[in-house]
Amino acid sequence: MKKLLSCLLMAAMLLSAFAFACAEEAPAVKSTTLFPCDENGYPDLGGVTLTIWTPMDSAMTEFITTYSDLQVIKNLEEMLNVNLEFVHPPVGSEQEGFSTMLASGDYPDMIFDGYVRDHYAGGVSMAYDDGLIYDYTELVTEETAPHFWEKVMADEYLVKGAYDDYGRITALGARVSGSEESCTCMWGMMIRKDALEATGLDVPETIDDWTEMLRAFKANGIEYPLLLNASNYWRTRNAFSSAWNIDALNFFIREDGTVAYGPATEEYKEYLETLHLWYSEGLINPDFTTDTQTDTWAMLANEEAGAVVDHTYQYAASYYNVVELEHPERALVAAQMPKLNEDDPLTRVMVTNRNLDAQKYICESSEHKEECVAFLDALYIDEIEFMMSNGIEGIGYNLNELGYPVITDIEYDANASDEDKRCIRLYAFETESDSDLDYILTSKYCYGVQPECVKLYVQCGYDGYWPFGCTFTSEESEIIADHLTDIETYRDEMCIRFITGEADIEAEYENYLATLDSLGLGELQEVYAASYARYLER
Repeated sequence: MKKLLSCLLMAAMLLSAFAFACAEEAPAVKSTTLFPCDENGYPDLGGVTLTIWTPMDSAMTEFITTYSDLQVIKNLEEMLNVNLEFVHPPVGSEQEGFSTMLASGDYPDMIFDGYVRDHYAGGVSMAYDDGLIYDYTELVTEETAPHFWEKVMADEYLVKGAYDDYGRITALGARVSGSEESCTCMWGMMIRKDALEATGLDVPETIDDWTEMLRAFKANGIEYPLLLNASNYWRTRNAFSSAWNIDALNFFIREDGTVAYGPATEEYKEYLETLHLWYSEGLINPDFTTDTQTDTWAMLANEEAGAVVDHTYQYAASYYNVVELEHPERALVAAQMPKLNEDDPLTRVMVTNRNLDAQKYICESSEHKEECVAFLDALYIDEIEFMMSNGIEGIGYNLNELGYPVITDIEYDANASDEDKRCIRLYAFETESDSDLDYILTSKYCYGVQPECVKLYVQCGYDGYWPFGCTFTSEESEIIADHLTDIETYRDEMCIRFITGEADIEAEYENYLATLDSLGLGELQEVYAASYARYLER
């Protein structure tokens, strides 16, 4: 009975994938030359067992103990004739679990979710030098990994990030995020329509416009004219530093092509002075460093605030469904990333989602390297990618009238059975995300202010944002490891002190810059400049 159910679910999934593709003619089936493939191009991995180290989504722990319990994994195992065993670190202690695994010397076949890049001492380059991860460059070709070659290596923008500075291919299995048409993260600078109309002002375009609007909100009795919160989207998305065309957190590329550290520029000082002005006048919620997203959405829903900077994911459940549907006059409107002057061009430091992320690594110790390569390539097959991104039709997602999948969020339904919840998507295995702008606007971020935010921010430029494909040599990684954490800790501490007035910007900014230099910013500057120069030569 279980096998029959699996076959029925498989058939439904394949039919849905066909509808979603909306292709007039079926594309030619691509097959790896490493293993025999069936008529769908699925490689037969011979029943091999592959172990995968990956953190588990904490929300799933309520209904599974391992990703092997998910229906999409069971289907995948049947498609590829493979057994998958997962090694999950303790939820909430993922980094410690990663360190424990490394110290044990008992390595899996593959490590998922970018952990080598983000948490291995010395980064990916050092992981190669230390013999942790396998250099598959000679093995991965258009014949052996045809789907990866089509989705990544044939893209002029993405391919620059698929190699490192040693000429190694490093992105097999990585998620292709965004596209040339859909190149923005789904966040927003959102303003209550009724509060704005009460001021008689237009949607703000410049920093001065924002100051005028926030002051008008305050004069009209709004307690918190602007809400920022601990999620830090106001910083990570360059929400207001966009006006000065700097990155408020990182290195960025100036218009003349030089590399600069945003938090060590004169423009950054002006940006901080603006935020301090707003804070000193009571225009920002005083607990912005600790208020959560839930807190600030509640303040907005309770009419305590006039505007918010946040991701739009929680907006639907926290504001659109509970406020706008009943009170359309309190709908939110989106504001473009602000400029200094009305005639200035739009910012060039938009944070883009167009990249390769969620990197996956094959361990040097694996006895199944060819099987791992074929497996990671198979994740790009359209039908498999669709299943992993959406789950099982009728439970994990439904097709809308446009033929697009709409995720059900059944895992959060207290009345749903554990069996049904196990039919959801598996984001860790997704190899394509937010690349179809029409799908985003009509079927994913399609409620209230969401599409308005997306439409505004895709107009901005990201040529000044630090390129995702820049990599570092082993020696450079050591310099980064020596200095970056101390610099970022000090940067964050002083940012808050300057905004709240605990530190006087005019009196202490030069000392702040000098301290950054003493922590090694000059060495980091050289490292990042060299990395960018090599990136341009690829």
